[in-house]
Amino acid sequence: MRQLVMTKGERFDIETVRPKIEAIADAFDHYLEEYPVKTAKTMHGLMGPVPMILDGARVRKEDARTLVGRAVRMHEMNPKTKGYLSPGALEALEKATNDLLALCKSVPVTAVTKVTERIRYNVYYTRRKKAIEWLEQTRQAFIVFLRGRYADDAALASAWSAADLTFDAVRFPARTGKAFTQASDAKKQDIAAFWALPIAERLAEEEEEENEQP
Repeated sequence: MRQLVMTKGERFDIETVRPKIEAIADAFDHYLEEYPVKTAKTMHGLMGPVPMILDGARVRKEDARTLVGRAVRMHEMNPKTKGYLSPGALEALEKATNDLLALCKSVPVTAVTKVTERIRYNVYYTRRKKAIEWLEQTRQAFIVFLRGRYADDAALASAWSAADLTFDAVRFPARTGKAFTQASDAKKQDIAAFWALPIAERLAEEEEEENEQP
């Protein structure tokens, strides 16, 4: 009787494809610059159709044209896009999807999930970081605006009916949610006046209740 010979395949090291993973994540991020966020509270809300593409690549059941076509349709269905997708964003979406599928074919089947998850969290981290930076940029602009309206912390606290409030403690000037509806008239007027400024119009607006001041 012949003895069964077992051979062990070489272990896959995901670090060997890190440059490709990062390039794909960057291409998806480039596309998402044109995708209006529905909500930053969920990964799918922040990343638009990208998770759908990653899932499609993971199961290896759809080609690039199908995945991109579905993503474009999802993009168009977002009311904030008004049905528009620029040629540059489409090119980035196509490149990311094609490169993703090629990468998934080049690695062992057992590594595909690990690769797609690495890309997923690369993209999520980048988008979340940009959202946080934008929120802080807007908050700082609002603080500068308030310093031009109130002489000091005490004057601001008095107008907003918020004891011990300081300029540095002012949060993002959201115009919706519980914190806004319960705010003093002066605070509501300050927020409205801020968003009427040209500088505020140039800021890509994203209002989240989680970023409001209680």
